[in-house]
Parts: sequence; structure tokens; C-alpha cells
Amino acid sequence: MAQPTVHQLFRRLETVGKGAYGSVHKGVHIPTGNIVALKIINLDTADDDVEAIQREVALLTQLRDAPNVTKYYGCYLDGPRVWITMEFAQGGSVRTLMQTSKDGVIEERFIVIIIREVLIGLSYLHKSAIIHRDIKAANVLVTATGKVMICDFGVSALSATTTSKRNTLMGTPNWMAPEVAQPTPAYDSKADIWSLGIMVYEMVKGAPPHSDLRDAIKVMQLISKVKPPRLGEGDGSKDMREFVSHCLKESPIDRFSADELAKTKWIKTVSKVNVSVLRDLIVRYDAWMQSGGSRASLAEPLDWESEEKKE
Repeated sequence: MAQPTVHQLFRRLETVGKGAYGSVHKGVHIPTGNIVALKIINLDTADDDVEAIQREVALLTQLRDAPNVTKYYGCYLDGPRVWITMEFAQGGSVRTLMQTSKDGVIEERFIVIIIREVLIGLSYLHKSAIIHRDIKAANVLVTATGKVMICDFGVSALSATTTSKRNTLMGTPNWMAPEVAQPTPAYDSKADIWSLGIMVYEMVKGAPPHSDLRDAIKVMQLISKVKPPRLGEGDGSKDMREFVSHCLKESPIDRFSADELAKTKWIKTVSKVNVSVLRDLIVRYDAWMQSGGSRASLAEPLDWESEEKKE
């Protein structure tokens, strides 16, 4: 009997994001009615990046049991496209949740829970010799129940050994560690720790450092020249400011590991707090959506769908 096609298995609902290679959608698994995330990549426009896509799929398969990492269900070919099916996060990214909050920032009582959960995922990744390389609020999702998940493994590196240094330039400039922003970058899992510190800064301030600069090269030059950013006294608790300083050390050796950060005073203060408190952020997001707010790009047909309809 012929295998069912991806179109018989999944129905695409609204678009929740568009990236370098394609788009991400809310979808439904037709046989069960379960809601999934569909990442649809057009291989025709992905140029030489088929390898990057294969790498992402291989990583996701390897990380099926990882805590706080988007669950991967399967991968399907559809003509020139690849459909990657994953767990769907109802609340969207932390970045989206920031946009729906007052002044575009999240309160510390939520930030500390989000970071505690990201640390659990990072600890697992780093022990599996995986560097995420693009930790930021836009790549951390929150589900309807408050579960926190790291997503977007498009640029992740499988470091050959846990001690090896990567030397390819990846990630988003503003969140980049100084050693990654170098002309010849060499870095390990501590690069993710720096990005995590910047993510805390981003959630507190509404944007990462140097966000007024549009020039990626200038941002990278600044990161490797200026002193590491710090939160000021008015930016939150002393424990949170200390946590950020443990992440944002110039030398990677001086930065805490994910496991060490999990033992800091700031994280320990919420050791007994359930992730369900993050549902308040989802309620806020839902109210914002109902009052006319919207994520960029929702239900219009994709370019290739319009083309196929013409044919």
C-alpha cells in the first residue's frame, strides 16, 4: 500500500514565522487531530544549505528525549520541499511574549523561571557535545501549560568532542560572545552561556546591547572591544545581576557552566516554583491577540502554494 502523502497527513493552518530557509506553521495531524508545528523548507531556494537542513534533522532526531527542547516527530519530502514536523508551542517565543507585555519587557519573576528551564535544556545539550549557537528570546518557546522549550537548531554545531573549539561564524550578532565575534572565531559551549546572559539582558531591557546599530559588522567589532554588558542597579534584583555577570565574562573559562548557573542563588530562589506560573504570560498574549495585536504574517498562502494553484 502506498505511503500517505504529507498533504494527507497534515493540514497547514496559520503561519507563525518565516526564516532564512522557509516558514513555520501551526498545523494539524489529520489522522489524530493533534496540533503540530510544521517547518516547511523550500530546497530550491535553500541554495547550498541542504546540509544545514540535514544537520538540523539529524540533531533533532538525536535530541528526541532531551528535556526542554522542541520535540521532533518526523520529516517528509514534498517535491522540492521538506516538511519537518515538531511539537507546537501555543504561546510562541519569549520574544513574542515580550512584545505583548508592558514596555516590551518581562517581569523578573517570569524571567527567572524561563532561564531556569533553559538551563535544564542547555545542560543536556552541552553534555551531548552540542552547542546551540543562537540562544535568544526568539528561539525559546513557551507552551500553553508553561513548558519552556529551546528551538531552532538550524545553526547548532555538534562539537566533535566536548573540549573541541568550533571555528565557524554562526548565530545572531547582538547575542554573540566575544570569542565568536572574532575574525577567526574559536569557541565551545561557553558561547551559549554568554548568549544566555544577553537573553536575560534582552528580557529586562526589551532589546540586547547595541540594538540601535543596524550594521552587524559594527556590532561584532564592538562586542570584541568593549567591556561585557552589565545590568544596572535599577534593572532588577542583586541576585539576577550577579547571575548575568557570571554569564558575561570576557574569558569563556571564567563563565559558569549551565550546571553551575543552576546552583546560583537567583535560580535556587525558584527551585520549588512550577512552570505553570508562566501561563500568566500566555493569558496576556491571548488578550493582546484578541485586542487586535498580531504576529507578523498569519494566514496568507505561501509563494509556492499560490504557484501550485495557478498550475
